[in-house]
Amino acid sequence: MSPSTTPNVTEGPKEPIRILVQTKTLLVPGHGYHKRCCFMLDVICQHVWNRNFDSRQDRWTQDGALFAYDHRRCYFLVDNGESPADSDVPVLWYDWTGETLRAMPQVLPPKIQTRLKEYPFNKKDNPPRPPPDANIRRRSIRWKLRSEMELNDGDVGFLREDPEEVRRLEERIEARFWPKFEALVNSPNDQE
Repeated sequence: MSPSTTPNVTEGPKEPIRILVQTKTLLVPGHGYHKRCCFMLDVICQHVWNRNFDSRQDRWTQDGALFAYDHRRCYFLVDNGESPADSDVPVLWYDWTGETLRAMPQVLPPKIQTRLKEYPFNKKDNPPRPPPDANIRRRSIRWKLRSEMELNDGDVGFLREDPEEVRRLEERIEARFWPKFEALVNSPNDQE
C-alpha cells in the first residue's frame, strides 16, 4: 500500500483507488448514524473527485462509527474502480479534523494495513444469509443503539413479541441508552 497522496482527478477516478479517513466520533457533525455517515462520504468524494458520494460507482464501509460515544476512533473507507488484486490498489489516507481532510504523510501502519484486508476491494457475491437468531438480533439492536441508528420495525416487533428479550437487552445495555430504547419498545404500535 502506498502512502497518502492527493490524486489529480476532476471528472472521476480512472484507476482503482481506496480512500481511508480516520477521525473521532465527536468530529462528525449531524444527528443519527445515516446522516453522519452520508456527511463523511460526501466530504471524502468532494475532496478527492469534486462530487458527492455516488452509490452506483462508489463502495463504502465504516469501522467504529459508534456515534453515541464521543472521542471514539472511527474509520470511513470509500472504494472506487475495479482491480484484479487488492494489493495493487493505492490507499489515500486522511484524518478528518472536524473541518477539513488532512493528508497523512506516512505509510499506513501495519495494524491498519492488516485491518484493511478484512474489507476486500473487489466485492464478491455473498450467499444469502439465514434469518438472524435471537442472540444476533440482540447484538444488532445493541450495536444500533451505540451507533445512533434507528431500530427498524422488525427489531421493535422482535422485542414486543417477547418481553424476555427486552429483559435480556436491559441487562446488557448501558443505562444511558435505556430511556430511548424503552420509548421505542413501549410506543404505540402503528400497525394495530
